[in-house]
Amino acid sequence: MSDSPHDMVHDGAYEAEAYGLHVPHSSKKEILTVFVVLAVLTGIEFVLAFAMHPSVARTIIFLVLTIFKAAGIVLYFMHMKHELKRLMYSVLLPLIFIVYLVALLIIETQG
Repeated sequence: MSDSPHDMVHDGAYEAEAYGLHVPHSSKKEILTVFVVLAVLTGIEFVLAFAMHPSVARTIIFLVLTIFKAAGIVLYFMHMKHELKRLMYSVLLPLIFIVYLVALLIIETQG
């Protein structure tokens, strides 16, 4: 029998754990909570789409809700929550500028 770390991987365990690295896992409760929050935010967007007249305020509300939904997806379902802070910032900071650009384009086209 070999002493290779690959031999220590059993029953679908992560390869990183075989090397002694800690790999955090999200619990089912945590994932379900995030799912419910995302579903509620989507429901709010759906109701607002029919309840409010098209305006800059509605667009801003949609952008803010979309940013929260995107953050939840990236943090929990793409496991960015467990990554290094530098990697998170390298993904999130450009996203802020892109959202800002899209918001400006939408506001300018409605004017």
